[in-house]
Amino acid sequence: MRILVTGATGFLGWRAATLLLDRGHEIVALARPGGRERAAADGFETVHLDAGDPAAQELVAGCDGVLHFAGIPDPARARADPARAVRENAGTTLNLLEGCRRHGAGLVFPSTVRASQDPPPDPYALSKRLGEEVCRLHPAPAAVVRLTSVFGPGQVAWEGATGAIAAFARHALESKAIVIPGDPQRTRDFVYVDDAVAALERLVSERRFDETVTLASGVATPLVEAARLVCEAAGSRSAIETPGGELPAAENKSYEADPTAVGIGFEPRSLSAAVRLYVDWLRSHPAAEGRARG
Repeated sequence: MRILVTGATGFLGWRAATLLLDRGHEIVALARPGGRERAAADGFETVHLDAGDPAAQELVAGCDGVLHFAGIPDPARARADPARAVRENAGTTLNLLEGCRRHGAGLVFPSTVRASQDPPPDPYALSKRLGEEVCRLHPAPAAVVRLTSVFGPGQVAWEGATGAIAAFARHALESKAIVIPGDPQRTRDFVYVDDAVAALERLVSERRFDETVTLASGVATPLVEAARLVCEAAGSRSAIETPGGELPAAENKSYEADPTAVGIGFEPRSLSAAVRLYVDWLRSHPAAEGRARG
């Protein structure tokens, strides 16, 4: 297949493009001009163009599908600039759907399980919910995929990546304390990125558009337990501190999801196995050189 991957120098986009190339697909990689330089973001040529630029519609020509990872990927940045989050998560989606309509491709929109709540709990979830509605209302084929807490290779806290397990792994490898503010028993459904990419690949290859699915392991893991798994995988004696304290309301909640994507061949591996793979990858990552002492 020929697939346009937006956000190709970010965590999900880079990993998806890398894995799909390894599996023999042709990739058109799109990244925002002037984006952050990342040590792992190589291995393929990248077109530097804003996903909201009408010129990006022409990159869809000849593609079977679009994996649209460009956007605002985390709640903190969306809270800081809600209008930009709507533009990046919904406006760029409309632009690419126009390209799909013109060129006969389908689009996969990676959303969040937070967007399934009524009302969405924060600006990030709301911006993703608006992106979902754009997909449902536009005539081009589109699949909405609600993701839980995806982690794995390509997610590097030293380079600014967010995510609980990424932060835990950084501190474990540096032999620093892991601090979990708020309720340490709040849960997340963690999914390894390679498992998620395999499911998205299946969606495009089978043209399973015009659906809304959730990629989830179905296992709710307390953050404090995830931190223990990371320390075990890293062989680290880092203390796990739980000072409590106030967080934005949406951040101190548990987000659980029932897996509804079995029909697309989603078979997530265990969290302990996935964490070991991720920690091993981080140890060899250039950003970790000189930092990992665990």
